[in-house]
Amino acid sequence: MKTMDMTQGKPLGLLVRFAVPLFFSNICQSLYAVADSAVVGQFLGVNAFAAVGAAGTVSWMVIDVIIGLTQGFGVLYAQRFGGHDTGALRRAIGSSIWVALVLGAALSLAGVLGAGPMLRAIDTPEELVADATVYLQWLFGGALITMAYNVAGKLLSALGNSRTPLVAVILASVLNVLLDVVFVALFHWGVAGVAAATVTAQLFSFFFCLWKLSSIGEVRLSRRDLRPDRAQVWELLRLGAPLGFRNGIISIGGLFVQRMINSYGTIFVAGTAAAMKYFDLMQLVAGALDGAFATYSAQNYGVRDLARIRAGMKCVRRVALAAAVVTAGLAGLFGRQMIGLLVTGTPEEMAQITQIGYENLLVIGAGLLPLYLLYLYRSGLQGMGNALVPMLSGFVELGLRLVSVAFLPLWLGRWGVYMAYAAGWVGAFLLLCLSYYYVLHKRERAFTKDRASS
Repeated sequence: MKTMDMTQGKPLGLLVRFAVPLFFSNICQSLYAVADSAVVGQFLGVNAFAAVGAAGTVSWMVIDVIIGLTQGFGVLYAQRFGGHDTGALRRAIGSSIWVALVLGAALSLAGVLGAGPMLRAIDTPEELVADATVYLQWLFGGALITMAYNVAGKLLSALGNSRTPLVAVILASVLNVLLDVVFVALFHWGVAGVAAATVTAQLFSFFFCLWKLSSIGEVRLSRRDLRPDRAQVWELLRLGAPLGFRNGIISIGGLFVQRMINSYGTIFVAGTAAAMKYFDLMQLVAGALDGAFATYSAQNYGVRDLARIRAGMKCVRRVALAAAVVTAGLAGLFGRQMIGLLVTGTPEEMAQITQIGYENLLVIGAGLLPLYLLYLYRSGLQGMGNALVPMLSGFVELGLRLVSVAFLPLWLGRWGVYMAYAAGWVGAFLLLCLSYYYVLHKRERAFTKDRASS
C-alpha cells in the first residue's frame, strides 16, 4: 500500500490529491448520517426523528473529544513520518494504543452512565427523552470502537494515505444503510437499531484499516514497540489532550444552543435537526482540506520546511474560499427541497419543519467563509505542534456562542438561535488567523537562528 511524502513536489497538487479521497470519504460519512435520519424519520415518525436530533448534540460531545484526541495523535505520526524517524513513529503508535484503550473505555463508561442526565440537563422535551437515551447509550457503548477506528484512520492519513479510509467508509456506508433497514424496518429495534448499525459499521471500518496497515513496513510493530514509552505518551497527550478538550468545550456550547432549541418544542427541534444533518454536507470541502493541510503541515514541519507550509496555505486558502461561496449558494437554492427529504409528518408539521430548517441553512451558509478558514489556520497550527491556540479557540467559540444564545433571541427571536454557531466561528477564526502567522513567523526566526549557530 502506498504512502505519500508531502515534503517534496508541488503543494497544490499534493494537497488536492490528498484531499479528494478525504472529500469523498466525508461525503459517505455524511450521507450515511443522513440515511440514519431518513430511516428514523420515514419509519419511526417525527418524535423519533426529533429524539435522534436532540441526542445528536450530546453524542457529538463524546465523539468530538475522540476526534480531537486522535487528531493530535495524527500530528505526531505525521511529524515522525515526515522526519523519516521510523523508530520514533513505531513507538508513538505503540504508546497510542494504550492511551486510546484507557481513554476510550473511560469515555464509553461516562457516556453510558451520563446519557439520561445530560439530556435532562438541556431540557429535552420529556416525550423525546426515552428514545434519545437509548440511542445515546448504544452509541456511547461503542466509544472504544470509535476511538480505535479514528486512531487507525489518522495513522493512515499521517502516512499520506487518504484512499484506504475512503474505501473503508464507502464499504461501511453501504453496510450501515443496509443494517439500518434490517434493524429498524425488519427487526423493529427502533432508534437502538440505528445506533447499533452505526457502531457495527465503524467496527468493520477499523478492521479494514488495520488489515491495510499490516502491509506497511514502517508501522509493523515489535513487542518492544508495544510497550508504553513515557516520552511518546507525553507527546501524544501534549498534542491530543488540548484538541480533545477544545472539541469538548465547543460541544458544551452546542449543548447550550440545543437547550434553547429544545425550549421551542418538538417541531423546532425536528427542523433544526434536519438543517444540522445538511450542515455536515456543507462543510465537506472544509473537512477534506483540513485533513490534507494538517498532514501536509505536520510532515513539512518534521523536516523544518516552513516555506512549504506558507506556500501550501496560499494554495489551499483559495480553494476553501471558492468552495464556501458555492456551497452557500447551493444551500440557498435547494434548501427547502433538501429538508423535505428527511422527515414525514402532517402537511402543517412539514410546512413548519421546512421553514425552520431552511432559515437555519441560510444562516449556516452565511457563516461558512470564516468556518472554512478557521479549519485551515487551526490545522496549520496543529501541524506545527501548537495545540494551545486551537484549544483556546474552543473557549472563544464557547464564550461567543453562550453570549449569542443568551441575548440574540431576545431581539431576533428564533433567528438569534440560528446565529449562535456562526458567532462562535467568527471569533475563533480571528484568533486562529492571527496566531497562525505569529507562530509561523516565530518558528521561522528560531529555525534560522538554529541553522546559523550550527
